[in-house]
Amino acid sequence: MNHSIEELLIATIAEFLYGLKHIAVGVLSPIPGSAALLAKVRSEEVKKVSIIGSTQEPYRLDGGVDLFDCAGQGRVDAFFLSGGQIDGQANVNLTGIGAYPKQETRWSGAFGSAYLYFLVPRVILFREEHSRRVFVPKVDFISAPGVSAPNIYRPGGPYALVTPLCQFLFDRNKKTIFLKIYPPGTQPRRSA
Repeated sequence: MNHSIEELLIATIAEFLYGLKHIAVGVLSPIPGSAALLAKVRSEEVKKVSIIGSTQEPYRLDGGVDLFDCAGQGRVDAFFLSGGQIDGQANVNLTGIGAYPKQETRWSGAFGSAYLYFLVPRVILFREEHSRRVFVPKVDFISAPGVSAPNIYRPGGPYALVTPLCQFLFDRNKKTIFLKIYPPGTQPRRSA
């Protein structure tokens, strides 16, 4: 049976969500949103999926304020972040390319991403593009930091990174992302 890349990504992300009670999804996140709904259907533990912008009652949130309140009270178990740039310490750049404040390219911004990154225990980074343009040695601007100093209160943070080419997990002790697995059919070719 053939599956689309989107279907593989949805199934892959859903695996990271089983056993959680409340999964929140941001705006314009159809693949993570579908993964959250799939996890809810497959797992009795998932009690709630909240989707910013949804008008359907079981998934509706009253915007970012409602999500921030839930996260601040410890009532969100998983959330998704993406970024224009992501580095090996799971730092996310949602601001732009180049030296701040005179960036060559400007993106929409972070809108509370750092707050959620600090409070939600299982933040799954997700990108459909897997390239050197996105995955950089060091982000140009840290919109949401992947790691913090030991004396900083931070119950949340990066858990995994999912792309069409592979899955990564985050090692909190080593403060780095490491390769977990390549999805079927995506292993890179090795030259002889």
